[in-house]
Amino acid sequence: MTAPSWIELVGRNIAAEAIYVSGEMRMTGNTGDHDLDERFRFWHGPNGRWRIESGDEVVYISSAGGDAIMRVDGQMQRQRGDFGTVHLGRAFSPLDLLGPDSMLRRLSARMEASVAQPATIGGRAAWSITLTSPSDDGALLTFDSVTGVLVQFAGPRESSLLEVFDLTDHAQLGAELFSWNGPVVDAPMAARRRPSGDPRKQREQLLEVLAAQIAALERPHDVLRAIAAADSGQAARDSVIQLPGVSPIGAEAVTTMQLMGFRSDVARQLRAELARLQGESAD
Repeated sequence: MTAPSWIELVGRNIAAEAIYVSGEMRMTGNTGDHDLDERFRFWHGPNGRWRIESGDEVVYISSAGGDAIMRVDGQMQRQRGDFGTVHLGRAFSPLDLLGPDSMLRRLSARMEASVAQPATIGGRAAWSITLTSPSDDGALLTFDSVTGVLVQFAGPRESSLLEVFDLTDHAQLGAELFSWNGPVVDAPMAARRRPSGDPRKQREQLLEVLAAQIAALERPHDVLRAIAAADSGQAARDSVIQLPGVSPIGAEAVTTMQLMGFRSDVARQLRAELARLQGESAD
């Protein structure tokens, strides 16, 4: 059997966005300040459908083309627009396994891949590959050979481990799995981003948000470490506020940034937008 290349494995993972799949995900390891042992049950469907449960609670749900709804501090909150969540757990969530917010979309293009090796995860055939870069000791990624879903991730020095159990591919999953009929409120940033009656105040808040996001992008590891160590949404916001250049409004924006937003091209766009707005204010 010919081993797939790294590019082929990435392609299979991208193709997995179009399938129905379910499973259980477990994370173990240490985040620096905390021992980690978290579990999620998940269901995925084409066009961004997700249902993610932790314990007996739904923590994330999205339908095809609809807004994502996420449990934050005990409430189901509707996430609108470009702001999403950095994480559902302390380290990883099922969103890391496939899709536009997956782990693969965030990996550096400068990483070098080993030759893929056959493996067996949860009784299913898989392929494992090691990625290394000049700045770390490498990580082991394993992909299900049928679906292309990431089913195992072992971090440098075994500091963290992600594993998927009971992975099942389905011909179809009911639409009711990906719908939420319970109480829901708009996320705070979703409400703030609506047009206000005071253009000056709206501009001031936007400047705060942009400044905070730029400050976060200049110290991504500090931001993600602070959020991962927090045990609640409020604790995460309080930790981020301690970073230079981050106000309370800015902290809300930072803690709801998608991981895909922590890219250098995004930072350049935000700096250009901030400079434009500051120039308009000066005029």
